[in-house]
Amino acid sequence: MRRCYIDGELVRIAPSWNIVKKINALTTANFIVIDLLHLDNIDNGDSIELFNGDIKIFSGIVLNHEKYEDYHGILSYSIQAVDNSKLADKRLIAKVYENQTAGNIARGIIAEKLAEEGVTEGIIQDGPVVKKAVFNYIKCTEALDYLKTITGYSWNIDKDKKLNFFERSTYKAPFMLSDDIKHHNFRQKSTMDKYRNTQYVRGGRGKTAMQEGEKPTPKPDGHSRNFIVRFPLAERPIIELKIGGGAWTQVNPNDIGVNGLDNNKKWYFSYGSNIITQDDSEAALDAANGDDIRITYTGLRNLFVKLDDSVEIDKRKLAEPGTSGIYEDIAREVDINDSSQLIQYTQGLIETYAQIQDIVTFNTYVDGLEAGQLLRVKKPLFDIDDDFLIESISIRPDGPNLVQYSVTALDGAAVGGWEEFFKKLLKGNREFVIAENEVVILLQSQSENEGYRGSTNIKTFEALYPTENLYPDENLYPGTLTSEVAIDD
Repeated sequence: MRRCYIDGELVRIAPSWNIVKKINALTTANFIVIDLLHLDNIDNGDSIELFNGDIKIFSGIVLNHEKYEDYHGILSYSIQAVDNSKLADKRLIAKVYENQTAGNIARGIIAEKLAEEGVTEGIIQDGPVVKKAVFNYIKCTEALDYLKTITGYSWNIDKDKKLNFFERSTYKAPFMLSDDIKHHNFRQKSTMDKYRNTQYVRGGRGKTAMQEGEKPTPKPDGHSRNFIVRFPLAERPIIELKIGGGAWTQVNPNDIGVNGLDNNKKWYFSYGSNIITQDDSEAALDAANGDDIRITYTGLRNLFVKLDDSVEIDKRKLAEPGTSGIYEDIAREVDINDSSQLIQYTQGLIETYAQIQDIVTFNTYVDGLEAGQLLRVKKPLFDIDDDFLIESISIRPDGPNLVQYSVTALDGAAVGGWEEFFKKLLKGNREFVIAENEVVILLQSQSENEGYRGSTNIKTFEALYPTENLYPDENLYPGTLTSEVAIDD
């Protein structure tokens, strides 16, 4: 028996529902709920669950809805829902983690924010140590995505509201697809849709080599207090001054502050800016008097990588006479701020897509498959015995009792197998850092109860009126009564 619950209340749904799961994306579900006259309402953010018998097919929250009246007197709702990973989008996190495993940081995000949304700990693998992670009022989704980007691990919040953080090579389907598993309409397709043999990648801003003794502009003129270096600053600079033609002297690091955060410093800088500012309380430098300034610093520069697969290019030249054989693609990954990591990422793209890819599709009634899982496929008729990465799953009803899963999976042969490919993404013994140059400022609102005690004299004036059957003389009027009341607060 198929059942759907919204905020724990059983509702009736039309048989046209569908669910779509895609790798690296939220699962989406579309329902039409009918005969809601007995319910108060449906609101965005309500929990929604769908069962087929005892199997929970979907669990998530209502993203948006539309009311309509298809038949007179019957209220219907068209609902789009997303899976529980959306819960991580609700909350912002402001926290600094130092020398923690990526798994411990994921646990910390649960404890800090997501536990209040009903999220508990699922399968969380420790992963590599992150030297420093600065989450400066960003969504928990972004924080977890940062961990995914730098470590090669993945995460989700499953149907039971459990947050999982795991190495992708360990995320395997619960069964092998073979002729022993009921399935139908199996197809194998070769495609060049995503093929490329020349890959460009724009990264974020990576650190330069140390820039030693750079003379900033403008030259000291007795007026300017802002000095500009070639690259935006990645770290606190070393400032050296020559006063009156004397020897170079280094400014005390304690006299160099972060602009907008520190006060009473002699010099200021900002991370990501190439301007260094002298405080107004200091005498302006003047080259005419023999003054000079030089800066030693680590800067930031935009990362850009190009990588060719010459073997594949030559293959395409032979296959396509009269052409260059070049297939180019460009990607942008602004979260990668390390040149070696960007090169590894670019190599990963080439390894993945510089081969004509095999895609398999099939339908099954067997539950348990998820996007992102590694599915072993053994089909002798197609000469297939390999791991495939499940890219997407479409779920829809098939009659009153059956649920059909339409699966699309990608061949990993081009990268020597998906399991090995994912292991390469783990980056070995690299040092992992997230936004180390940011400063988290936590603001707290405070309230105080104050009590007052004292005596106040309040004068009250009360008019006197005669009784109903007693009237004054035409020339006589009542006066006023004055009294004093002491109030003790």
